[in-house]
Amino acid sequence: MARWFVLGAAIALVAAACASPDTPSPPATVPVTSPINDVWSPTADPCVTAGASASCPLEGYPERPYEVFVPASYRPDEPIPVIVAFHGGGGSSQSAMTMSCPNGDVEDPGCLHGVGDREGFVTVYPNGTGFLPLKRLRTWNAGGGSDGWNCASGKACERNIDDVAYVGRVIESLGEWLNIDRSRIYATGLSNGAAFSHRLACERSGTFAAIAAVAGSNQFSTGSPCEPERPVAVMQVHGTDDPCWGYETSDARCIGNAGVKLGALESVTGWAKRNDCSDEPQVGDLPDPLDDAARTIATRWTGCAGGVEVVLLTVQGGGHTWPSGSPALSPDRVGRVTGDWGSEELWAFLSRFALGETSR
Repeated sequence: MARWFVLGAAIALVAAACASPDTPSPPATVPVTSPINDVWSPTADPCVTAGASASCPLEGYPERPYEVFVPASYRPDEPIPVIVAFHGGGGSSQSAMTMSCPNGDVEDPGCLHGVGDREGFVTVYPNGTGFLPLKRLRTWNAGGGSDGWNCASGKACERNIDDVAYVGRVIESLGEWLNIDRSRIYATGLSNGAAFSHRLACERSGTFAAIAAVAGSNQFSTGSPCEPERPVAVMQVHGTDDPCWGYETSDARCIGNAGVKLGALESVTGWAKRNDCSDEPQVGDLPDPLDDAARTIATRWTGCAGGVEVVLLTVQGGGHTWPSGSPALSPDRVGRVTGDWGSEELWAFLSRFALGETSR
């Protein structure tokens, strides 16, 4: 794996990760109205070759390049899945790379892009918008901001930056030089990046087959209609001791602007309703290999339209951290990191879902 260079300390608020059923199953087909590519040919020179990583410039966004890792197994004649991973508020594409890495080591195989190298998916780390005087501290417009709800996050939300259009341009750029599988594009993120993943599920369900939100809820739904055009598979991971984005609906925060943030249960039950899932969820535990008095409870809504699922992973005692990852701030600021599972579980969930061409 090529060496990834971290450009400096980011203040990103780091969150938890994602898990899935113990036994993977074939991808579920979920309805979509956008076209799926049949024959692909490049229209631009490659930004990076297979098995390497690079920062790729983006036309129209000179200050917002995206980092990308392409696995060594990539072949241009075969479409490849993509995970777009969004950093937390105050972070950057560089901090997004380290958030899932044990001890912050970007060459550790446990990193999200390390899993991508083994499992065969492209990992993309975009950049939010930075504002003077601290332009390196970037945020995403995840919505909210009315009737006392937190505007997630910061100036990107307050100034109504069109980050949805930016992400669309990132995917368009990627598809100009990589043969990406348009039916298998996924979003994940932490904190502000998790909340932005929810917004993409609400507004770009024809692009993203599934999302995995980490320590951030569907804040967009507090001030705007969340009306996806098709069912969306959603996983949310949240620690019960998260001091930055409370497990319960509250005004908890570690940094940033004030306001109430939607709780984890309210977020996922909203998705279960939108997806017409069964009323009674299934509840069980994930494996607890460390036997450290902490456990993760999986609450799953099945029987949903389009074959999707909605999953809440409750990390008992977990903080604002990515499981097995590296917190951006000290434990007394963001809480505990669980080591029972990590990014492999995120991929195990997301990879089960793909866009199809049928109608709901």
